[in-house]
Amino acid sequence: MTETTVDSFLVIGIEARTTNARETSGQGAIGPLWGRLMKDNLLERIPNRVDDRIVAVYSDYENGKDGEYSYLLGAKVQAATDVPDGMASRQVGAGAYAIFTAKGEPAAEIVIGIWKEDHRLETRKTLKRAYQTDFEVYSPGTLVDVYVGSC
Repeated sequence: MTETTVDSFLVIGIEARTTNARETSGQGAIGPLWGRLMKDNLLERIPNRVDDRIVAVYSDYENGKDGEYSYLLGAKVQAATDVPDGMASRQVGAGAYAIFTAKGEPAAEIVIGIWKEDHRLETRKTLKRAYQTDFEVYSPGTLVDVYVGSC
């Protein structure tokens, strides 16, 4: 884990509300969003993309890690104009973030492991989360960076 400061940026993509409990029960929304993104090649429909990386944004937390949150899956954009039908835009807030980086396959298992480590650090009070905006960046070559908003 390293720490950095991130400037605000915009993401356009597909979005759902979910909880960690729902995701671990097999009734989650995140897997189906990934399926839709890939099957329907939705990245190609996003205007003003900055690059080909996939970005997942966690926001609108209701009760920290135990409550509902919004999950938006898409791409970083230069401007949130002309948001395609069925998609939403989300601004990632500027601020301090802890970064966890991993490389390998399958990406879903790696990311779950990162979030488990995040929760362990939070429980040990080694990491103080802001629960404003968190995000993941998926780069070619199976590299994943998870940015956790901290305070």
